[in-house]
Amino acid sequence: MLIQFSTSIKTTLVLLLFTMGGLNLYADISPTYLLQNDTITTVKPAIPQAGAFVIPENARKATINFQVNSGISYFSFDHFVKSESKQIFYLAWQKQKEVSRLSVQTDSLRKSYADSSDDQKEKISTQILKAEQQLMALNEEIPFLYEKVRNGENQYWQSASADEKTKFLEKIKLYQDSIRQMATLRNKQLFQDTITYYKAEPKPVANTEPATAIIYKIQVGAFKGKLPDTAAKSIKKLSMLRKVESYKDEKGVSVYTTGSLKNYQDAVTLQGQVKLEGIKNATIAVYNNGKRITLDEARKLNNEPAKP
Repeated sequence: MLIQFSTSIKTTLVLLLFTMGGLNLYADISPTYLLQNDTITTVKPAIPQAGAFVIPENARKATINFQVNSGISYFSFDHFVKSESKQIFYLAWQKQKEVSRLSVQTDSLRKSYADSSDDQKEKISTQILKAEQQLMALNEEIPFLYEKVRNGENQYWQSASADEKTKFLEKIKLYQDSIRQMATLRNKQLFQDTITYYKAEPKPVANTEPATAIIYKIQVGAFKGKLPDTAAKSIKKLSMLRKVESYKDEKGVSVYTTGSLKNYQDAVTLQGQVKLEGIKNATIAVYNNGKRITLDEARKLNNEPAKP
């Protein structure tokens, strides 16, 4: 009799707990109830603690290239000094990936459109229009997010001491050195099983000046204050065809560029293409390790012939 009564109590409690569990089904944090030896034990789940934004594991080791100002650039998520800036950058970074995905999808749809029947063309054109609308919305939002990040980080470095800036730049150099070493190691591993038929004599290494990183870009606009409507439309149109980047220089001017080339002739070719795409005042801008320099300086550093 006593056993049956105890069993009845357990059954009643289980039904009660089932009902309580159903009431908590849609709650974000619900307690867990355990029945042990006719005793109800409440186990509280761990509550996530608010704190600094943590980059997801799959993106933590990603290499980035984000210019804060003319003297400071970030190449890793660990280089951000403000948690809020890191979180906003990650959001913009993810949206940039979505832009790449949508661009590939749109190009594929355009190719399919040409070879499709009239019925299919109507469906495909709707898909293309939807993708283009998404691209336009993303291309409007992403620069705003990057600018917000840049302003927040630049504000910090404007008030930082010279010693802190020096230590940070040393940290950046060590990071870039480690990336280069890893790349060299990977290249060696790719050829470690190669059969060697002869061993070449080592050649003397001549002393050379520190390597430079000359990058040619096409400047499509530079504005202080609000972006003019006509320029905004032109840049938005170009961003549908090419990746457009922007940064704010030390004078507070917002500079918009496209392309990333290693020699002057390629830059001239791209400049002509960009002009045909609607940016009539497109000019060539050159950067050495992120710092803007003149065309003459770049051509000398690259050992390119002078302009005719």
